[in-house]
Amino acid sequence: MKKLIKNGKIVTSEKIIDGDILIENGIVKDLIPKFFDGKQKTAKNLISASLQIIDAKGKYILPGLIEVHGHMREPGLSHKEDVCTGTQAALAGGVTTIIDMPNTKPPTVTVDLLQEKIHKIYPGRSYTDYAFFMGVASDKLDELKKVNPKDIAGVKLFMAGHETTPTTIPDDLTLGKVIEILAKRKILLAVHAEDQWLINYYNSEFKKTGRTDAALWSEIRPTSVVATAAARIIALASKYPNFKLYLLHLSTPEEYALLVVAKKQGMDIYGELVGYQLVFNTDDYKKYGNKIKVSPAIRTPKDQKILWQLFRGGQVDVLCSEHTPHEWELKNQPDCWKAQSGTPGVQETLPATITGWVKKFSKDRLEEGLMRIAFCTSENPGKIFGFKGKGGIKVGNDADLVIIDTKNYWQVQKKDLFSKCCWSAYEGMKLLGRPIMTFLRGEKIYENGKIIGKAKGKWINH
Repeated sequence: MKKLIKNGKIVTSEKIIDGDILIENGIVKDLIPKFFDGKQKTAKNLISASLQIIDAKGKYILPGLIEVHGHMREPGLSHKEDVCTGTQAALAGGVTTIIDMPNTKPPTVTVDLLQEKIHKIYPGRSYTDYAFFMGVASDKLDELKKVNPKDIAGVKLFMAGHETTPTTIPDDLTLGKVIEILAKRKILLAVHAEDQWLINYYNSEFKKTGRTDAALWSEIRPTSVVATAAARIIALASKYPNFKLYLLHLSTPEEYALLVVAKKQGMDIYGELVGYQLVFNTDDYKKYGNKIKVSPAIRTPKDQKILWQLFRGGQVDVLCSEHTPHEWELKNQPDCWKAQSGTPGVQETLPATITGWVKKFSKDRLEEGLMRIAFCTSENPGKIFGFKGKGGIKVGNDADLVIIDTKNYWQVQKKDLFSKCCWSAYEGMKLLGRPIMTFLRGEKIYENGKIIGKAKGKWINH
């Protein structure tokens, strides 16, 4: 059946089009501007008994988000999250595609474990389309030579770890071996860049103080921890022309400065920003405690202000939620050393970012913010990871769409959350831009707080 989403404000990274979207067989068939050649163009000639019409009058239509950093927690950690609940939360947040992370139990560091996800865990259970990062462990480097590059979006590597990351590779010798293998096979490397040696030093020094408060976490993992690691991995990768390097969750101006230099030198390199860095800063530990214990750590108000400017100015390649759910019992405690690192957010990040933009730059500049969001959450991720038919609203692409409410505020409540962990650092906040409808390949599967479709997510391979 053909569908027509009419009277909407269609958001692309370059402009916002007042008009209609014609969908056929799950694909964007046509974009019909309200005004065409100086005359109003209507869809009256399209109306027929077989055409389903959805009125989006006055509302913005964004491309479905690509969550490049989603921890769906299967296998082994399904008490925190599972594929069904995590991808439902994604839909409610306007996300139509996720890239699943490998730090599961056991970590997805072998081809056999990857194939288990592809063929057993995900089919028939995911409400979004999906792709996978494979992990890497220092004692299983040969697995990188076996994996089919078409089966994965890339390989994720941890230079440093925390409670749920047992497969860290902190040394340059092994890092260099990983890069050499992936460069030859033309596989993207995504890096959690923190310096394990510096973390070990800060841990030992701060444990002497007896402090256990949540704010300690940002002092244990300061700018030097991330900037040093980013500089190291960039230097190692620069030896291989055309090697694609993706730096996960950059959190400081210093890392972005390194990124700018690397791009100017011709490196194929990208940097990711996580939405919670735009929402929370170190002043917020007093209110939120270990709910906002994340890795890399939350930064200062001064750093946060610069991150907003970098996002607005186009220096950020990708914006994501880094959805990292943990059971409430492990987060709801005052001891920084015991609380696990990570926070859920795939459902809240889009409206939280829109709300933050309006607060920073005024509602008069809302459309500028929506265009930046369309670029960083959909168009550019689709391009970076080579997802055919994904990434932006354009003719020929999958009709992955999200209609948002920019007139009414949503107060985040537990009862509205789909994540199995059932808590949120955003709880109680009043957010603008909550998704009211989400379409996956043209099918409406989320509407007004409810999942109305079945789990029809497809695996994206190359």
